[in-house]
Amino acid sequence: MFSQFYTAPSIDAQTAEAQNRTQATKPDNLAEYTVQQINTIKDENISLSGIAEEMFDPTERKAVQQAGTLQGDIGLTGEYSENYYLLDKLNVGLPPLSTPPNLATPLATLEFFQSAVMKQQYDLAAYALNMNLIDEQDQRSRSIDLTKQLDLLLSEKELYVFDDMPDRPDGLIEPPLGNDSSIMGIPRRSIQLGYIDYRERRVPIYLERVRVGDDTPMWVFSAQTVDNIENLYEQYHPAEFERYLPTWLKLQFFGIALWEFLSLILFFLLTMGVGWILSKGAEKIISRYIDDEKYSRYAGSTKGVADLVSKLTVPLTFTISFSLVFTLVSGGFPYLDAVASSIRPLIWIGLVFSAMWLGIRVINFFANRYQDMQIENLGEEHFDKVRRRRTYVSIFRRVFIFVMILGSIWIGLSEFANMEGLGKTLLTSAGIAGVVIGIAAQPILGNIIAGVQVAVTQPVRIGDSVIMNGNFSTVEDLRYTYAVLKTWDERRLIVPMRELITEKVENWSHTEVHQTCPVFLYIDYGADIEAIRQQFISVTKDNELWDNKTEPAVFVVEVNENTIQLRGAVASVGPIEAWTLACEVREQMLGYLHKQQNKYLPTERFTLTENP
Repeated sequence: MFSQFYTAPSIDAQTAEAQNRTQATKPDNLAEYTVQQINTIKDENISLSGIAEEMFDPTERKAVQQAGTLQGDIGLTGEYSENYYLLDKLNVGLPPLSTPPNLATPLATLEFFQSAVMKQQYDLAAYALNMNLIDEQDQRSRSIDLTKQLDLLLSEKELYVFDDMPDRPDGLIEPPLGNDSSIMGIPRRSIQLGYIDYRERRVPIYLERVRVGDDTPMWVFSAQTVDNIENLYEQYHPAEFERYLPTWLKLQFFGIALWEFLSLILFFLLTMGVGWILSKGAEKIISRYIDDEKYSRYAGSTKGVADLVSKLTVPLTFTISFSLVFTLVSGGFPYLDAVASSIRPLIWIGLVFSAMWLGIRVINFFANRYQDMQIENLGEEHFDKVRRRRTYVSIFRRVFIFVMILGSIWIGLSEFANMEGLGKTLLTSAGIAGVVIGIAAQPILGNIIAGVQVAVTQPVRIGDSVIMNGNFSTVEDLRYTYAVLKTWDERRLIVPMRELITEKVENWSHTEVHQTCPVFLYIDYGADIEAIRQQFISVTKDNELWDNKTEPAVFVVEVNENTIQLRGAVASVGPIEAWTLACEVREQMLGYLHKQQNKYLPTERFTLTENP
């Protein structure tokens, strides 16, 4: 079917004719003018396609043609049938056969195609393809290459699925008893053999049932499948050097040739070497050109950046290596499909966790540097800043690492989202898993949240002296879910973080480190209280733990029928120092009372009377 195209006359002739017509007959109204123009079109045999050629720009006409091809302009008649696709043509560029091939069922089509290929009759196998998206003049010349390439793809991807192909013209699969599959027991006009991965997407391979005019319907590979063959083959065709490899290197394990394993290992080792050289080279350059004097003035260390690069050498090497290998198996370079499709998820996991390792090293480095420069250099007078900053560093370092680990696990699993069935399984089980984990991990999550609350509100800080459950101790460390308390006798109490929020904690150094401790003495009524007071003051001031500011004092706080209770107060620069000072003063005062006022120590009195 050919279209007639209108060829416009030359400009001069057209102008002359227009003038003659205008002079011969001038229309009196719009109706006469319309009739005149219609008669002119009929007389000059101008077709609608010719008018379209005049109206549309050549670039617009080309865009329309391309859009038609991309939208699947494959000879569809426009009519719809649920049993087959109606075509007005099929493979008109191929020569007609005296005996039509058996393409009546999906199984027959697949068997016909493979049988023709095995006999190397590639031109005959092309009749199982819908080549309508290829120019009619090129169909015959390209048919042999397309069948060879499709056979390789079907073989490599194990898509010769004869057992799954129905042997009925309507494509129906008889369902077994009790089966409720959506495709069994229903006639079909297209059957999917499977997928072939192409870079970051999957390309389906289809058999379709088509009918041309009044001919018998037949099953062929779909036009879109045929149109994708060359792109897929370009990615998966065997390397040229494979023909020169010895037989033992072509042995396959799990569908992967031995030489592919060796190539991947060799490339991985090569990238490891490249990563190590880059990391060590950066360290050497930084160490050589850093201004030691200027850097030490601002950072307190001349090798801070060099130390960072040194600590990052190993994880950075692995990260660079896995990045290059992942680029290789993702199609960034010509690659081998078997290794790529099998190893790519593992390489992705290695890349994610090596990056996580690198990130943890960076977090720890900067946390340690901050602690060295902003905490350790502070003096005793800045005790509040020291404890507050140390608490921030301890908790938020762990929080950041915890978040990074969770994020890495999530990103690592995202690579498996495209795997058949796994993505749906993960999404389906996400709600159940969330409930189960939420119930099972409630204490853990509660302690983690409590740890963040402790870091923000800081009821206790690292280095604080606290009394908890009757134990005098020092907060030694704050971790994800628990705190480590060091008692005065060097025992360690492991306290859940939630208890630091919900339970009562006596903090002796919450606002300031200065501490006052009581010393209680018990004497008899005849003791010289003023002498005891002066001795207490003298002993306290002579002790090196005294703060030299707070004046010691002794008060009578209670009396009963047997004793007098004295309360002395001593002060020191910190809770531990104050407690130690109180113990030493108490011991010395007991010695003084025993020597100087022994007869006035607490005693029990009995009155003896004679019987009358």
